[in-house]
Amino acid sequence: MKDEGEGEAQVSSHQLKLEIEELQQRKKMFLLGYQFWLKIVAVFLFFGAGAWLYSSQFSTQELLFLTKGTVQADTLTDGSVIVLNKHSLLRYPEKFRGGQRQVWLTKGEAFFTVAPVQEKSFVMHISSTTIKVAGASFNVKNRKGSIEIIVEKGTVQVNKGGQMNTLNAGEKVLIKQNSSQLIKVNNTDQLYTYYRTGGFNADGVPLWKMVEVLNEVYNSHIIIGRKGLKNRLLTGTIKNVSLEAVLAAISRNTGCAVKTKNNQVILY
Repeated sequence: MKDEGEGEAQVSSHQLKLEIEELQQRKKMFLLGYQFWLKIVAVFLFFGAGAWLYSSQFSTQELLFLTKGTVQADTLTDGSVIVLNKHSLLRYPEKFRGGQRQVWLTKGEAFFTVAPVQEKSFVMHISSTTIKVAGASFNVKNRKGSIEIIVEKGTVQVNKGGQMNTLNAGEKVLIKQNSSQLIKVNNTDQLYTYYRTGGFNADGVPLWKMVEVLNEVYNSHIIIGRKGLKNRLLTGTIKNVSLEAVLAAISRNTGCAVKTKNNQVILY
């Protein structure tokens, strides 16, 4: 009877030992699984926090400012004012973040009055050309691959292909298509303001220059039929209305006649 009791006790002791080992093994597996899921949660929290931080600090919605048949104005979040000419497209962020205020003029023409923001320069991209300003007023035209920049107030820095030029008020730079050469000259007329002011400021402008601008603005084909008329100077301001009305004003201003032939306008 004693042996049987001892045997039963040994069996019970061995069984208890097995149960304890099994319990410890389960506990160990539970802890390993718990630690594994803690790591997974930590990874998700880390990347989630990173995504939130990036979104809040760097990422922002991009806006498109597109004009078709009308001139439009807009004010950016930094206080800078843009007047966008007809058939133009500007791309810019809803809110400026980081150390620069960056915009992209994809096509067309715009006038910028840039608000000065300390240690946060305003940078415009036009294809491979970069315009950098702290606070200035300037006109930019991007037509058929050629770029023209005219500065009214302040200082503008223009860079293309490693070539850099600084423009002051009253100066402009021309960048021809497929060229990195920056041609800086003095700006001698105010014709570029026509879409903002509603009139062509033609005072002291030679007729050939006026014709050049009209052909671009109205997509017309005007030629000067007599050489002696090319350098005849215009006076005053001509309202930016229909082409016919503008040509009539030029005729009165210069004394030349206007004739239309085969979709071509001839001044003679």
